[in-house]
Amino acid sequence: MNPRLRTGLKWLGIGVGSLLLALLLAVAVMDWNWFKHPIERIASARAGRTIHIGGNLDAHIWSWTPSVTIDALTVGNPPWESGQPLLQVERLQLKLKLLPLFKGDIILPRVKLVRPVVYLHQEKSGRANWTFENQAPTLERASKPTHLPVVRDLLIEHGKLTLLDDLRKLRVQGTVEAHESASHNDPKAFLIEGRGTINAQPLQMSIAGGPLVNLDPEHPYPFDLNIAAGAIHVEADGHVLKPFDLAGLDFDVTLSGGDLAEFFYLTQLALPNTPPFRLRAHIERRGTKVAVTGIAGKVGSSDLGGQLNVDATRKRPMVTGELVSNQLRMSDTVASLGAKSKGPAPLEERQGTQSLTARSEKDQVTPAEADALLLPTAHLQTDRLRAMDADVRFHAKSIDAGSIPFKRVGMHVRLGDALLTLDPFTFDMPQGRLFGLARIDAREQVPHVKIDVRVKDIQLDQLKGKQPDASPPLTGVMQARAVIEGKGDSLHNVMSDANGTFTLILPNGEVRSAFAELTGVNVAKGLGLLLTDAHAKAPVRCGVAQFGIKQGTMHAENFIFDTQNVLIKGAGDIRLGPEELNLQIKGEPKKPRLTRLRTPIELTGHLRKPVIGVNAGSALKQGAMAAALGSVITPLAAVLAFVDPGLAKDQNCAELLAGTAQTAAERGAAPPPH
Repeated sequence: MNPRLRTGLKWLGIGVGSLLLALLLAVAVMDWNWFKHPIERIASARAGRTIHIGGNLDAHIWSWTPSVTIDALTVGNPPWESGQPLLQVERLQLKLKLLPLFKGDIILPRVKLVRPVVYLHQEKSGRANWTFENQAPTLERASKPTHLPVVRDLLIEHGKLTLLDDLRKLRVQGTVEAHESASHNDPKAFLIEGRGTINAQPLQMSIAGGPLVNLDPEHPYPFDLNIAAGAIHVEADGHVLKPFDLAGLDFDVTLSGGDLAEFFYLTQLALPNTPPFRLRAHIERRGTKVAVTGIAGKVGSSDLGGQLNVDATRKRPMVTGELVSNQLRMSDTVASLGAKSKGPAPLEERQGTQSLTARSEKDQVTPAEADALLLPTAHLQTDRLRAMDADVRFHAKSIDAGSIPFKRVGMHVRLGDALLTLDPFTFDMPQGRLFGLARIDAREQVPHVKIDVRVKDIQLDQLKGKQPDASPPLTGVMQARAVIEGKGDSLHNVMSDANGTFTLILPNGEVRSAFAELTGVNVAKGLGLLLTDAHAKAPVRCGVAQFGIKQGTMHAENFIFDTQNVLIKGAGDIRLGPEELNLQIKGEPKKPRLTRLRTPIELTGHLRKPVIGVNAGSALKQGAMAAALGSVITPLAAVLAFVDPGLAKDQNCAELLAGTAQTAAERGAAPPPH
């Protein structure tokens, strides 16, 4: 090489090396505060919110794990949030590993926060200030678990936390501490404690774990969780599968409280109303999917087991699974229909929350009136039906229903787009079954309800009660069907508005002679028979009771029982809104009797407390009632076909149809068609 060229390159190398050395020395001693404003501008633009460094900025970059110290750091909120900043921290210290960055991994060997103040807020729409998104989640972009960078050592001194969740009606003020090691006075090195309210009820919560030091992403981090919300208690112990990656959780949980429906504010899942409960389960979370397995415990006096899966990949979570009860008490199911349970009142009732459905003046029910009603008045929370979808099957292997000998219960519950269906639901008895479907359409402000219930081949002598000497008042094989539609946010409101048909048919059987005689002879004698000859029976050749339901009133369109000695007919109505009875039963003896009762037996009062008696009333009333009792409004053949087309071919009922047609012809009326 040319000596002059060699000499030139030598001095060039010395010059470049000197320049690099000078730059390195300058960087080593430079004041990093010169870069605060450029860093603030870049970070704010990337985050979509204001980021401000109010204190000193220092960095040590000549290392494979460079470190940064920031004093008085403030991370603001997105433009829609007007509350306090998302994060304020007196001092932030962190270290970063350089080599993993080339693989796209962020690993922080150490993070220390001194006096951090965190403010988290989620709106009803699901938009949250911690997601760095300025829009509410859409169907395609549902909320996902938080994935945080891997932190080997996390230290937090005197942290404060504020959580406001409008979706869950949650307000929490808490503290956060994370020490390097546990101590005798502080056995849990990591601890989050909070107090506040959920749906205006007191809330306490704590999350505790070991030191967040020397964490390994490949080894789970154990934690304990305790929540007390009103009458609800949650106790859990489990693991974060990969520390700081909340998409993977495994934990065992024990739940207890007065009503499962109260978990809506914690989980956003529409669970049914129940009596007091205590349940255990194992929960696994993998991303936006949650598996709840090993469910076991008590709801009221009934056991409950099974498994559920929750898929939160959509805006409305989807719940699927199967639940089973080995021994179900029927009284434990009344709460799901809106009846009061024996446990603590639901959160809504304790704070006087009103139903979302507007109610007219005629539908208003005072607490005293509600206690006197048979049909439940509790309001359906329609917003909950709009919050999730479901496809769940339930069955009970044995049932305690008092004097009703149910053997098994099964139902298939589906909820989609605020349309709730039970199709089918079945109640099996040793002889016969009750089954049907129910639908609640909550897509409009006032829910629309349709129920179709059938009774098939139920032997009435099964209903005699549990006493050794019990005797059923009526025997035979009963068939029945009810089709009802109405609008309302409670069972009482639905029935107050209902339209439809209820029909009961007894093709053959036996009735206690006392009752048959009572409808056609002297009342005192009939009552005497009830008391003195409880086992005397009279054959029933065919019996039909049909009610047309219009705007909440059940009208007796056909009420006729053909017994051996008396042809029993009935008329009147039942007003389902006030639950008032106005029914009359009258018998026509098939043989002449000197002591025949000339006025009907009346059934009045309320559904919960009916009154049986005789009230002749005015001549005008008697005449109108006689006309009603002497007529058959609906063709009986059509009535039988409504329940079961095969019933019209029953010999006894066919003879009753023919006799009714002949009677109508004798009165000058056209006979009903067959």
